[in-house]
Amino acid sequence: MPDPAQPPFSVVVVDMAKTGEPDDERIISGFETLDAATSYAIARVRASVEELRKPGMAAAELRQLWHIYGEDCSVLHADVRGSDLLDEFIATPAGPTECNWAVLTPRLRRFRASLLISNERDESVWAGGFFRSTYRLSRDGLLARFRDDAIALFKAKGIAPEKPVKIMVANYFELPDPPYPPPGAKLRSWNVEVGFVCHDVKFGGDASGVFAWPDEPADWALRTMQFLLMADMMAMRGDGPDWANDCEVLSARVTETDAYPDYPLD
Repeated sequence: MPDPAQPPFSVVVVDMAKTGEPDDERIISGFETLDAATSYAIARVRASVEELRKPGMAAAELRQLWHIYGEDCSVLHADVRGSDLLDEFIATPAGPTECNWAVLTPRLRRFRASLLISNERDESVWAGGFFRSTYRLSRDGLLARFRDDAIALFKAKGIAPEKPVKIMVANYFELPDPPYPPPGAKLRSWNVEVGFVCHDVKFGGDASGVFAWPDEPADWALRTMQFLLMADMMAMRGDGPDWANDCEVLSARVTETDAYPDYPLD
């Protein structure tokens, strides 16, 4: 059973207008900290109050409307409920920043891990790779995430028992995000190639990847894509993505392609 004091934390959103109906509750999961989940719950309840507020409206009327049409939020396994602050929210109007719960919603982040996973006889296989998560996984989380991969590797090597029980983390990096285009832009696929060298670690190489972007990437967007490709390769080497800051770009090429992007924007 997951430890309620460890991530991910979840927020239950209750639509008061649909209370008792099958879709009256939604669970938003993937918060890395209790504070992050709490901030989301508070902002979302506060936003639902402000959506109902009208100039000159009495506090009692706004409270009644909220109980009919508002949204309440609570953090699972924690003593946190947005409606506990309802009177404060009603008494103190909030601006867009305080109500912007959308920006607090967990987003998928990019990671790479190299792991040595062992069975009870200390026989091991290397596993890991790139993956996406809304929070940084613990050692147990990494073991669970790559458990099936390790079992498959044990089987392929004829190692028994095949059950993974122990993990050694050789490296574990968070990686940069691709650039995000303007909302609503029609996206095309672009293959970006970069040749580079990192003199400090005496390594050079070529990297490529397909990105979604409205027009041929240039300037900031192209630099961001190149940086990501170099960071990924430096992470694969085990040096770490931060070394991309010290890499020198030697060559660059951009071509349009029909291929699906390697770096989804969801």
